[in-house]
Amino acid sequence: MQQTHSPLILIIDSDAYIKSLLADNLRSEGYTVETVESALEALVLHLDRYSLIISEVELPGEIDGFELLERVKDDPMTSTVPLIFCTVRDNENDIIKGLNAGADDYIIRPFSLREMLARVRSVLRRHRNMAPASNMRTIEYRTLILNVDSHGLLIDGESVSLSPTEFSILTLLLRSRNRMFKREEILAAAWPGEELNNPRLVDVNISRLRKKLSTYSRHLVNKSGLGYGFVDEA
Repeated sequence: MQQTHSPLILIIDSDAYIKSLLADNLRSEGYTVETVESALEALVLHLDRYSLIISEVELPGEIDGFELLERVKDDPMTSTVPLIFCTVRDNENDIIKGLNAGADDYIIRPFSLREMLARVRSVLRRHRNMAPASNMRTIEYRTLILNVDSHGLLIDGESVSLSPTEFSILTLLLRSRNRMFKREEILAAAWPGEELNNPRLVDVNISRLRKKLSTYSRHLVNKSGLGYGFVDEA
């Protein structure tokens, strides 16, 4: 008998009650559900694994739901992953902005659970027969290739070993090249769910990454007052 897998849904929301309400009801419908609190936590995940993302627009940190959606759609690995906004933002301009940016639906809180589940089914049904845009599961920059499945790194064809933390940080920076991240943002992304207040952890791991990146170390920069980033020209 052929084994079937339930759709995997990611919920991104800092409201514990809403997150639990959605997760419990989706699981009762047979879906597999994972949850995170912020866009930064989401961006270090393998988002191409998910059948659907449900996100609030108002998220903690500097990346809101609109920017998250833009990054999901701009990444070849995730451009076909559907995203539903479930949000307190009920302004008409926000609704139009979200839908024009590529959101598959825009649901305003408070919402009916029956309607919410119906919309989830509708979005999944629309995407069920869509072929993936690409089977590529790597992030590439010139001769630097980061494999999101094996957590491996190749530079000029040579394998480079990364710790899980180094991989998370490099994934975040490579997926958002030319954007600067504050230490607090990197802490939240690389150590999700942990209450860490030691920015030195970021500095230590960045220092290790620089040593491993060889000729690409110059692209891993620290700009005063802005933070760390992987830039095209350094």
